[in-house]
Amino acid sequence: MKLKLILATIIIGVGFLSFMDDNQRAEIGLEIGNEAPGIQAELIDGTPLKLEDLKGKMVIINFWASYHAPSRMNNFYLNQLFEKNTGTHFHNGEELVVLSISLDRFRSPLNLAIEQDETENFKHICDFKGMEGDLSKLYNIDEPINILIDGDGRILAKDVGYSKIEKSLNFLSSI
Repeated sequence: MKLKLILATIIIGVGFLSFMDDNQRAEIGLEIGNEAPGIQAELIDGTPLKLEDLKGKMVIINFWASYHAPSRMNNFYLNQLFEKNTGTHFHNGEELVVLSISLDRFRSPLNLAIEQDETENFKHICDFKGMEGDLSKLYNIDEPINILIDGDGRILAKDVGYSKIEKSLNFLSSI
């Protein structure tokens, strides 16, 4: 009887384990824990960029606009956060990258804002279509927002400001 019970347990266990996949990928989506939707675009300097090329790094995707005062203030804080965390090792991410996606429609105010906000160290993308642009639609953007993505491409935090992002980075640099 004990032998039958042991064999049944082993067979059920093997059957259960066969359904488990060690390489489970997160569902692609916009919720925390999801894998962030892929981005393939040109930086404003013409350099091609793919979000998957930033795997292994902590990435803040910053949707913003030069005409939006709160996102301009956010740029100031993101710049401080970027400088503070330059060279920092994070759990599941080697360095911090800010991918700045502008919702602007005109080049001149965008370039002026980048210079005034001193965000030249960020990677800047703009398709000059505002909230009607492909990336805005892909990420369902209806207001400027920051999205923190880990080295595996998973969304860790979302915030219209920077405080949740900062707290997440502080925690991830301490473990």
